[in-house]
Amino acid sequence: MRLCFASLSVIGLAMIGPTIGHAGDLDRAWLRGAHVDDAGPSYRVFPPVEPYPAPPPQPYPTKSLPVRAAPPAQLSGFTFEFGSRIWYSTGKLAKDLFDDPRSSGSLNSRLTYGNLTATSFEAFGRADSPAGVFVKGFLGLGDLNRGFLDDEDFPPAIQPYSSTLSQQQGGQLKYGAADIGQTLWRSPRASFGLFAGYGFLSESTNAFGCTQIAGNPFVCVPTIPGGVLGISEGTRWQFARLGFAGEVRLLDRLKLSGEFAWLPFEQVVANDIHWLRLGTTPFSISGPIPEFGGGTGFQAEALLSYQLTDCINLGIGGRYWALETHGTTDFESVIVGLPLLIQPQPQPLNFSTVRYGGFAQGSYKFGPL
Repeated sequence: MRLCFASLSVIGLAMIGPTIGHAGDLDRAWLRGAHVDDAGPSYRVFPPVEPYPAPPPQPYPTKSLPVRAAPPAQLSGFTFEFGSRIWYSTGKLAKDLFDDPRSSGSLNSRLTYGNLTATSFEAFGRADSPAGVFVKGFLGLGDLNRGFLDDEDFPPAIQPYSSTLSQQQGGQLKYGAADIGQTLWRSPRASFGLFAGYGFLSESTNAFGCTQIAGNPFVCVPTIPGGVLGISEGTRWQFARLGFAGEVRLLDRLKLSGEFAWLPFEQVVANDIHWLRLGTTPFSISGPIPEFGGGTGFQAEALLSYQLTDCINLGIGGRYWALETHGTTDFESVIVGLPLLIQPQPQPLNFSTVRYGGFAQGSYKFGPL
């Protein structure tokens, strides 16, 4: 078997090529598996390399990460805005006194307080709910630091026509409103809603001195010095408000907003004091003359605001208010001795007031933006 295997091997090698020398070398050629002592490979095998021992597992270094503070809690989507503004305004307060209706309906006198400039300070606020319901309001106080009174008397109550001029000083202005409404439509760029509420306006004026400017020789002749208080008028208006409010975003941080309120019901309660005619003698005036009236009016304003930060807004705007009432005055009831001669009769009286001007404001808003 060994020779057969060797012969076949030699033949195979001879067929491969001439690289094999002589057949006699076959006895010295060790082929794998051809020798009884060939129990393994003829090449040298190095001993296996022992692997390095694995290092013990090391824990990863721990590094404390900054903890971000939780955002402030929001009140279920409510937003709130509070602020203050300064309003520089001017206006006119006027009243027409008609004759005793038992005799005629002619105009007896007209008192016009004009150029009533004021600088007032306000606080305002607004809250909006996720359902679109909102409440808003403002409260203001200022001084009527300038102005004049033109007091006119007309024939036949007086002959000839009289017009006197006095300077207004030391007046005061108070006002405010509170509304509740519903936002009816909202988009990322605009919104619109309706509201209803209550408001008030209080004006007090003081007329000093008296100069006749129409030529009547009997009224304020000679001229009454400017340091003498002649007439004071105090009016308090209360009214209901029905209106709409809207806003539109012109740029990313620039917004135009406005509102218009119709005053379907107004009431005015006023007092007129003629200081130089107060007394206890017959036909002098015993005290303040009460005045009443009711009517309608409107209030309108517009605001251009800039969102300085996510919470702070600055803005400028303008307002126009106009109120008018028809009522009566109980002039005859305060004339000393007259109620003993005749039954006092209220006289028709119309009141009107107009106020307009510009304002600047700043506000802080928090909640979902």
